[in-house]
Amino acid sequence: MKLVIIGGVAAGASIAARARRLDEFAEIIVLERGHHVSFANCGLPYHIGGVITDRSRLLVQTPESLRDALDLDVRIGQEVVSIDRAAKTVTVRRVDDGTEYTESYDALALTPGAEAIRPPIPGIELPGVHVLRRMGDMDQIKARLDALLTEAAAGRRGPVRAVVIGAGYIGLEMAENLRHRGAEVDVVELADQILPPLDHELSVPVEAHLRSRGVAVHLETGAAALREAASGLDVELTNHTVLHADLVILSAGVRPNTDLARAAGLELGPHGGIAVDTHMRTSDPHIWAAGDSVETPGTVLPGTALAPLAGPANRQARVAAENICGRDTEYRSTQGTSIVKVFDMVAGGTGATQRQLRTAGIAHRAVHVHPSGHAGYYPGTAMMHLKVVFDPETGRLLGSQVAGFDGVDKRLDVLATAVRMGMTVFDLEELELAYAPPFGSAKDPINMAGFVASNVVRGDLDLWYAEDYPAAVEGARVIDVRTPEEFSIWHLPGAENVPLDTLRAVCGDWDTSTPIRLYCAVGFRSYLAYRALRQRGFTDLKTLSGGSTTFRSWHELDEADAPVRREPMENYAEAHSLFALAPTGIGASIDLDCTGLACPGPIMKLAEAANAADAGDEITVHVSDPGFAADAPAWVKRNGHELVSIEPEGPGYVAVIRKGGAGAMASARPTGGATVSGPGKTSFVVFSGDMDKVLASFIIANGALAMGEEVSMFFTFWGLNALRREQPPKRQKKLMDRMFGMMMPSGANDLPLSTMNMAGMGPLMIKNVMTQHNVPSLPELIASAQAGGARLIGCTMTMDLLGIAPSDLLDGVELGGVATFLGEASESTTTLFI
Repeated sequence: MKLVIIGGVAAGASIAARARRLDEFAEIIVLERGHHVSFANCGLPYHIGGVITDRSRLLVQTPESLRDALDLDVRIGQEVVSIDRAAKTVTVRRVDDGTEYTESYDALALTPGAEAIRPPIPGIELPGVHVLRRMGDMDQIKARLDALLTEAAAGRRGPVRAVVIGAGYIGLEMAENLRHRGAEVDVVELADQILPPLDHELSVPVEAHLRSRGVAVHLETGAAALREAASGLDVELTNHTVLHADLVILSAGVRPNTDLARAAGLELGPHGGIAVDTHMRTSDPHIWAAGDSVETPGTVLPGTALAPLAGPANRQARVAAENICGRDTEYRSTQGTSIVKVFDMVAGGTGATQRQLRTAGIAHRAVHVHPSGHAGYYPGTAMMHLKVVFDPETGRLLGSQVAGFDGVDKRLDVLATAVRMGMTVFDLEELELAYAPPFGSAKDPINMAGFVASNVVRGDLDLWYAEDYPAAVEGARVIDVRTPEEFSIWHLPGAENVPLDTLRAVCGDWDTSTPIRLYCAVGFRSYLAYRALRQRGFTDLKTLSGGSTTFRSWHELDEADAPVRREPMENYAEAHSLFALAPTGIGASIDLDCTGLACPGPIMKLAEAANAADAGDEITVHVSDPGFAADAPAWVKRNGHELVSIEPEGPGYVAVIRKGGAGAMASARPTGGATVSGPGKTSFVVFSGDMDKVLASFIIANGALAMGEEVSMFFTFWGLNALRREQPPKRQKKLMDRMFGMMMPSGANDLPLSTMNMAGMGPLMIKNVMTQHNVPSLPELIASAQAGGARLIGCTMTMDLLGIAPSDLLDGVELGGVATFLGEASESTTTLFI
């Protein structure tokens, strides 16, 4: 079989790779018009923003790596210009020189992807206007941004200004990354909300967060024209606002690239994409298609739709490859699960939105809950906005959306699985999900959404909705069951304040036939009030879904009844050291990332950075190890530095440390009989040959080195085995030496545990756990100690007794006896026997 694939990136490369795994002898050719066959296009904004610093990490595969690993013929810079279905050939144009050739096929796979929409407005082709689809686009944008920021830093121009047209996922990712780099950013969106894939009330908290980070948002307006200005471009909006920009990013959506398919006479779907069956086969039995250019059935909504997402593209590619190779595999549907990070906030959805269900005429109900991402008493959480829509009769889950700060992704994944499996809101009630205070609550947000939705289906709860206001409360008593303090800050016009704790006492003389509309902050207290009133005979009773939190989001009000849409915060980049440290005028600013490193890794890295820095330099260090909160002040004090600030960040901390001068360091060292308050000397006797004890020795030793202390380690008897080479040079040994050599561990990797050795299984388990937690291995700690200047001394008497020669030991190990150790100990402030 000869398989020709038109297009690379996600779908094309995946078809090729899967086909090779199924057919070792097929001839597989990939024709890619660009110059990168497989790259992480979802990562492009983050390289522009400097989050992903190494460009090469975005290159998933190269023609060479695909040839070497999978024997694929990958040709970049090769554009297919026509398909002859009758002859089963394609005409290929070499992009670099314009020459053409013909390639035959037995099976053809189309993965041309999608192209950015360029609205037909004046000036859209000006040089300063960019789209972001490929590596080349990224390189151009980054180069331009780098040049502008360099000029601004040198004082040759003012702040860099960028306009992003489109507030979808890519548009907001670009806005965030441009802002991280220090640019002033305006986002322009034709719709009345950002994030069109979400329902309105879920987008508003994200919009408020975006504005709080200094991004200006212009909704219900578009770009009318772009004109060259004295410096940069002027972007005139349809509302007649004019924005000046040095950089314009078009992110107005994509359209399927179907020119080839249309010209070849292949059937297209109602939305302009390539029509395929469940085997990803087109209307031609010899041609398959996958990725952003195809239409597939929806999991919830009727008909077919386009879904330019990487996950579906890869699954479609796998199905196409399997059917090309003779298997019978089906791609059933696309549910459109997606997620986006916007500064510190995360939002996403799966299945159908309420807006889509209304358009399709599908009966549904919705509930809103606002739990915390994890247990409220454990630090680092915040309110989450979670919405589920479901069938009012069966409770089948139709879709869900989540916005918040922590735990959004895992809730969204659970809900995506539930939609895929056809689960109901009753199933959400029963899900047993992982719980510990840092990760969730005993009643997980998923369970909470299930509880509320199930109550609605069972008839135990009736809801009114923010979007139906004021019609939903006409002719009804509106009862606010929050506290008087909450009520005084904000309440619905005409509402009565009846706090929950007084409701039962005062409702006795109410007319049970009067319509009552309840609300509270998030819906829980009003639910309690609802149940109390319902069981007292009240018949026309409803409570506000999601409470005032959802209401304010829908109507874009904050707690003070003021519009959410305000002017952006000024000087965000300068005010937030996480993204850009403000100059202090004292020294240079150094950013140090120690996240993922276990103790003593952060202190060791910090010591290295401080040693390389000059007095007055400031080091901003990001650490995920909670113990750093205690280690950092001690390290700073003992080394004569200054702890400028230390604040929580995720599971760990971000600290700013200013390096002290040489005088400060010298004054911190001990003199005469003075109390030791600075770096001294620590000596060890390492007698044990147990892995855990030797590991502890080197952890402490590296920590002491990082604290600026001198370290000497005297290895005697079984401890000396830690310094043995795994494969020493061969030499003649006496019988007794050979026997000792066979019985003793051959180096650090061969040491047993003091307890739970379990015939060698214990050390293997410990090493695996160390790897998972980014704890350096014992050989790495030994090498680090040597690199830090520790003296590793082998006891010569022990060497004679056990038949160990100097050549049996690691490079750099010194030889010495008791006198050597005692001399070191006499100069030490601390001596440890392990």
